[in-house]
Amino acid sequence: MSPAHSPAKRIAVQGFTGKTYFTCNGLTTAGFHGIIRMPLSGLMSVCGRLTGHAVPEYQNHRDTHPIMSLLKHFSIPNGTRPAIFLLAALLLLTSAPAAGFTSQKSMSGSGTGSSPGSLHTTSGSRQLSLDTLFSEELTPGVVHTRYLVSGPNIMDVVAVDLSAPWLHFETSRPDELARTTELSLAEDRPGNRVVAAVNGDFFSFDTHWPIANQMVRGEFAHGVPVRNRYHFAVDSRGRPFMDALSFHGSLTLSGLTALSVYSINRSVSDADIVAFNRFFGEQTPRGSEILELVLIPQSESAQAGSGVELPMQITGTSEDGNTPIPQNGYVIRIQDPEIAASVASVASPGVLASFRAGFKPDRRHLIDVIGGGVRILDDGSPYSGTNEARHPRTFVAMDRDTTTVLLCTVDGRQLTSIGMSYREMADVLLQLGAWHAVNLDGGGSTTLAIRNEVANSPSDPGGERMVANALMLISTAPEGAAERLEMQPESFSLYPHESQRITINAFDKFQNPVPVPRDIHWEFDPVLGRMKDGFFTPGATDTTGTITVHSGDISATTRARIHHFTSLTADPEALMLAPGEQAMLTLRGRTAGDAGREIPLDRVQFRQPEEALYLSDDGTVHATGYGSGSLHLDVGSASLTIPYEVSGDAVTRVIHDFTGGIDGWATPAQTHRSQIQGVDPDLSSLVHQNGIGIWTFVDNPERDVDWDIRITRHLRQELGSQLYGSYVGAWVKADEELDIRLVIRDSDGQLEAGPATRLVPGQWQLIQTRLSDSRFEGYLNGDGRLTREGNQVNGFRIKASGREQGAVATLEIDRILTSPFPLQDHGRPD
Repeated sequence: MSPAHSPAKRIAVQGFTGKTYFTCNGLTTAGFHGIIRMPLSGLMSVCGRLTGHAVPEYQNHRDTHPIMSLLKHFSIPNGTRPAIFLLAALLLLTSAPAAGFTSQKSMSGSGTGSSPGSLHTTSGSRQLSLDTLFSEELTPGVVHTRYLVSGPNIMDVVAVDLSAPWLHFETSRPDELARTTELSLAEDRPGNRVVAAVNGDFFSFDTHWPIANQMVRGEFAHGVPVRNRYHFAVDSRGRPFMDALSFHGSLTLSGLTALSVYSINRSVSDADIVAFNRFFGEQTPRGSEILELVLIPQSESAQAGSGVELPMQITGTSEDGNTPIPQNGYVIRIQDPEIAASVASVASPGVLASFRAGFKPDRRHLIDVIGGGVRILDDGSPYSGTNEARHPRTFVAMDRDTTTVLLCTVDGRQLTSIGMSYREMADVLLQLGAWHAVNLDGGGSTTLAIRNEVANSPSDPGGERMVANALMLISTAPEGAAERLEMQPESFSLYPHESQRITINAFDKFQNPVPVPRDIHWEFDPVLGRMKDGFFTPGATDTTGTITVHSGDISATTRARIHHFTSLTADPEALMLAPGEQAMLTLRGRTAGDAGREIPLDRVQFRQPEEALYLSDDGTVHATGYGSGSLHLDVGSASLTIPYEVSGDAVTRVIHDFTGGIDGWATPAQTHRSQIQGVDPDLSSLVHQNGIGIWTFVDNPERDVDWDIRITRHLRQELGSQLYGSYVGAWVKADEELDIRLVIRDSDGQLEAGPATRLVPGQWQLIQTRLSDSRFEGYLNGDGRLTREGNQVNGFRIKASGREQGAVATLEIDRILTSPFPLQDHGRPD
């Protein structure tokens, strides 16, 4: 593989007392590759030797990082430039403790102001232990770093260099609550890749609306006059901004003083005027004594953003709500009777108006806004309140010159991460070089999604929580040719009975996912195993090796550990059964130095005995006939022989009786009308008496059709689990001549009906049939073919012809039985 096509993607940073060291595995660049391990002073010396310039002293200055000065002011010879940039990236991961810097990996930047690698201390801040667990580039200009922070706490930080022209922030507002990964995936597409996303604002579990304001690409999704709730916003030039924002809107009509609009998409009974747009839904709420105006922009190219006066035209009015909301406009609801009367006197379809939706304080041309709560950093001053509660946290921060934005999550309510207080969040952000920060919704909502997958550890037992909105980092970088391959998993181990699916992903220079090249080829030692249809199955040798996939000069590698079983053991060691009995077989395999592990029998190779025994994949051993012999099991190169003998009296199992009642059986009234023809289901009945189920059917005089009746269990409450070739039956008695069939649902969910038996009135009869294709026919969705195992009694089918109007027939059912042999008079009812 060419070194130029193997950029560093993940870096592990290790600190040592007295000096800062790097241990970087797998880093490769033109002219420099392998494992780097040297003190910081040594790296600086290397920089000096490679460039031919002296390296300046460290400066503990807020707005200048020494490595940025090095890259900005030194002329780097072309031949050594790749190596220098690698060393520069390494230096930005950490700095000497004596200089007051803390470890972090840098992003590419402009070289001016605070960079994502600029880590400062502030007078009065509390230093927290901050160790880098790993750092990875998500796309040029974006680095994801995971820290172990005092607490203990696990903190994820996505640092974004906004000088990259293809990066910007957007917010997302779903129709209903949705998971952050779902919101991310919905917006992810070629040319608009969601690199990272975090959950957004606090929200109401009752209304599902966020608490504060939100704008999406220039449109208000929610506008409310909130106080002291801070927001993160981006203007039309992509510049980030934080402040306490309160919605303020106005409507202007000719001849009237400008009217104040209280909110957008928040219906408040005591508000004079509210507005609705497409984010609310298809129509406004129902109302009375109101006036609604439908407004459409006069120009499709009207400038979007906060505080912009939009020339509008009235296209309709309503006085009772339920007004359709236009996709590109607003419905203004006027709830004050006096104001409504004044507006009605001048408003009619075709009249021009002006609508302004903005904020207090007046912030113009904001296009994406998401609400939060407490401001935890304000111009470098940390939160000074009294709330010391620790919880999972989501927050967004910026550096002093707002060229770098940090998306942050802290896991909480877990042994490995307890959560942070507001002050702890502020202190760790100061160490990371942040200057402004606002807290978003936390607790169970805290989620960081990277490339549409959860990257942190949400605290809810069910995992990721549904939320009201999200803040997303978007890359519009154009997709190019594949420059990097990735294999998942990065490493794995297999036992002989297992297999591993290997997934290949390809990425361009911007880390955009792109199609995997067609010319890929695999490289691995055949002793390891074989690859087929994306699955790797192991060989029979205990070994370790690598599996590599190539395409041109790019490649990816995963490491495989293949375990070899040296012995097998079974419980029980021998099988002694009577025909019709069942037992559970557990198989374990041992490797050298291994205590052993259970082996699923569906991964084991064996030959079924001819007649006497059948072994299901779940480990159930069925005695199907008389005989003796051995059961041979093979797992890789290890094998085991289990002796068996089937002898003694055959066992007939009762798989259901009615001693416990009729629960699980559908009454005639509960049966679908298409499956109870010819009788009146409301007059027919099912009762339980003396341990017997008794069905009474009453002819439907309004339908002159033959009886075709389904007696069934409730859905998926079938009985037993019979083997193909066994016998099933039931004791039944009727007071009329009826034809009855057993109905079986096989393990594929198909319904099959057995042969019909004519019942002799007044006599108990044992009806039965053997489970075989020749004896069954398709019923409902069946085709007459049964599966090898897992067949279950689903009920009965009754037919009768020539019934007189109003005729009544009673059917009694006692026991349902199964046996490997034809059923005898087992348990005949009295």
